[in-house]
Amino acid sequence: MLRYMMAARTRLEDNPYIVALSLAEVGRGSEAVAKLRNLEEKIQTRMRDFMMAARTMIEGDSEGSIAAVGRIVASAFSDPEGLLYLTRHLAHLNQADAALELFERVVGGGIFCYPAMSSDPWLDPIRERPEFVRLLERVEQQQQVAAREFARLEGNRILGIGTRASMV
Repeated sequence: MLRYMMAARTRLEDNPYIVALSLAEVGRGSEAVAKLRNLEEKIQTRMRDFMMAARTMIEGDSEGSIAAVGRIVASAFSDPEGLLYLTRHLAHLNQADAALELFERVVGGGIFCYPAMSSDPWLDPIRERPEFVRLLERVEQQQQVAAREFARLEGNRILGIGTRASMV
């Protein structure tokens, strides 16, 4: 809940999708909907579909939310981090097959944030599916590889940050 509260304190205009869903998670859904409606009138880019996906989900319009996500997925949008947000969105709306298909694209695109993926409650509806388990194992392995390489290249020293407990 703390992370939602932190995100909800940021400007919705800077990251409408994430901030709106965070506002909803902390009980400020009507505020998020009003702000999103205002922004949707002004924006004609793909971000509008992200905003519509969030708004319609908050309003309880699952079909409208799924349709907005579908427009994004069908477009040339290929940012793996953005696709991860859409994966969790679809999973939260119990669209397991579509979420798993998208999660495969996320992992194939190089997103390996195991701690977030292994504990995100929005991914719970697909967590027990064999395809998710297989992909999550791949994510964990790739994160371990990245952590070892970061340590080998002395990433903490180069970035000037204190040594953390093992990232592996």
